[in-house]
Amino acid sequence: MDVRSYFKEGLRYNLISTEEDNQLGVLSSFIAWSVEKGRRCIYFTDSQLHEDLDFNLKKYGLNLVELIGCGKLLLESAKEFFIERKTFIKPRNLVEIINNALGDGYSGLSIISDSDVFFENGFTEDVLYNYEKELNSIVKSYSLSALSCYNIDRFGVDTLFALTSLNPYFIYKVGREIKVYSRDKAFYSSAEVKDILYGFLKRREKINKQNKVYQYIGKLSGELSYKKDESDIIQTGLNSICQTAYAHHGFVVMVRDGRLDEKNIIRYRVPDEIMDVYLKSDFIEKHHRNNIFHMAKSMIHTVDEMEDDKKAIFERYNIYSCIIIPIKYNDDIYGYMWLTTQDRYISFNETAEFLYEVCETMAKMITEYRKYKKIQDSLIQSRKMQALGEFTGGIAHEFNNILTPIISYVQLLKSRLTDPILKKYLDIIEESANDGAKIVRRIQDFSRNKKREKELVDIDRAIEQAVEIARPKWSFESQINNSPIDINLNLNSNAFVEGAVTEVKEIFVNLISNAADAMPEGGSINISSYTEGGYVFVNVSDTGAGMDKNTVEKIFEPFFTTKNERGNGLGLSIVYNIVMEMKGNIEVESCPGRGTGFILSFPVKSGEVEEKLNKSNSSKYYKYKILIVDDQAPVADAVSEMLKSIGHDVTAVYDDDRAVELFKERDFDCVICDLTMLRYSGVQIARMFKEIKPDIPFILMTGWPGGLKSSDLKYIDEVVQKPFSIEEISSAICKVGKLSSSARLKLT
Repeated sequence: MDVRSYFKEGLRYNLISTEEDNQLGVLSSFIAWSVEKGRRCIYFTDSQLHEDLDFNLKKYGLNLVELIGCGKLLLESAKEFFIERKTFIKPRNLVEIINNALGDGYSGLSIISDSDVFFENGFTEDVLYNYEKELNSIVKSYSLSALSCYNIDRFGVDTLFALTSLNPYFIYKVGREIKVYSRDKAFYSSAEVKDILYGFLKRREKINKQNKVYQYIGKLSGELSYKKDESDIIQTGLNSICQTAYAHHGFVVMVRDGRLDEKNIIRYRVPDEIMDVYLKSDFIEKHHRNNIFHMAKSMIHTVDEMEDDKKAIFERYNIYSCIIIPIKYNDDIYGYMWLTTQDRYISFNETAEFLYEVCETMAKMITEYRKYKKIQDSLIQSRKMQALGEFTGGIAHEFNNILTPIISYVQLLKSRLTDPILKKYLDIIEESANDGAKIVRRIQDFSRNKKREKELVDIDRAIEQAVEIARPKWSFESQINNSPIDINLNLNSNAFVEGAVTEVKEIFVNLISNAADAMPEGGSINISSYTEGGYVFVNVSDTGAGMDKNTVEKIFEPFFTTKNERGNGLGLSIVYNIVMEMKGNIEVESCPGRGTGFILSFPVKSGEVEEKLNKSNSSKYYKYKILIVDDQAPVADAVSEMLKSIGHDVTAVYDDDRAVELFKERDFDCVICDLTMLRYSGVQIARMFKEIKPDIPFILMTGWPGGLKSSDLKYIDEVVQKPFSIEEISSAICKVGKLSSSARLKLT
């Protein structure tokens, strides 16, 4: 739209623009109109927009350089003319340049003033009003036309319309269309136009502000997403607010364990003296304790509202007002941001909602960061546990190699001695060795992979074992705290469920540990089991602190914890997943101060239980020719002696190459081989032997069954875990015996 027809000599116009639209098209029209009317035009600005202005002038056949060269257009510094020469309080300075234009032969003077200079130098609305009033009188008395440019994003609609009584001519933009209100061409009264324009510009101002909020938050979110530390997120957000003229000073104090962490304050250019005013007065802490910011989005104070001693300090640093905003997301307050401004044009009342949204964005980022940190910590812990598992697995293997010959020779001695005192001593040695073996198995259960092939699990026995696994934790802590915890078992299900025994035990280890944690002053844990309607029901209850309804609803969520730093929030989530995988169900009953109860149910699995669990074996014992292969000579010799003692023909070798040679030379009925040999693994040896004699029974003995994969069992008929008894190894031999009748010599 060409607006030149609206311009008149001796009138002034307010051009209302935004930061996104500097209205150079309107400025070019005003310059072109001035040139056509033989007027000199002076553009007072400190912006570097020469190329854009030249581009717009070419639409009117004008060239910026030529206009400046012939004196028709002058570009002058707004700061120098209005501020340094004090034209804002002495508008009569304009008379001089009007007379200069007239003296140079021009018909008059047109001026364009960039009013941002008033905003940037902190002038109040009163100063602007007085300047505009004086400018009106000059326009009426001299050959002057004026275009005053006001940025609505800086001055606001209310400030602009405080000046409308002085100047009823407006130019503004709606989309791509330029709107001009001229009293001479108006269909509405001046008051009606002002009402319409005011409503439109207020809506536009609101949209612009909201867009700025979205743009700013979008940009800030992008910057924060790259931060690897919580303090970096806070520092970046604080710096961004202060560096984009929303504030001049600021600091953030975080909330840790319900209290303000005043030892680790994040700050931006805030003087120590100012910070001390708040920290020493306990101002923020008191409002935090009283939960004021759970309801209020911000709290604003001006210097005039402060006590005299504090007011003097703030005035010394030219601080006009300050605001406190909670860094809050949902109901969680992570900290408080405190900001000040030295500019009377920056009203925290107008920016409070925006600043709250920024702080809320920071709180969301902190929430996501903490979730990420928990996942990262869990992954690190998982890697540590994996490394620990491999380490403990190796140690367990060595211990089992030590315990195997001890138990083997003790059992041999017991079968050959008749002295009751010596037998008693051997019983003690055997019991101690078996206790050592149990400890090693507990280490293995802890460190091996959790995923197991499904099997039938005696749930009552699994619960008893879980109690023993968890006993060191709750027993030790209760003794240290002098707060005894009793565990009462009433296990009557006598049933089997389908699952992995280590995972079933893990369910109850977690539940027992949680119950113990809920009773820092002691109490009792009651576990009962029974069968009903094809299901096993297990009740685990405690007399601890209990939980409210909201907590109960969240306890199975990953990373949810009520233990702060002592928990990772994974225990009950793992319990829930295991129960679901077993096609079971878990329910919670709890009430604050009345303890907590978990009710678990699993489908009962029946069938060939005795066969699957190897609780008995009806096979008859035969004399076999057996090859023992183990690189640990004491272990190989001990197993050899055990089997010889019950009548088997046994050959023991300590070298895998020698084992292969002997297997090719002799016709063995069964091979018992260690998992880890010098050159080959037990699995590789099994594969080689099966290629030579496919139906050879192959038993793998190992001190570390966690190292086996399901694919490894293709060539393995049975696995026995070290250390083992004579009965256990004999049972394994009988189970794998698909031997020809000619190879068997029945033992008598």
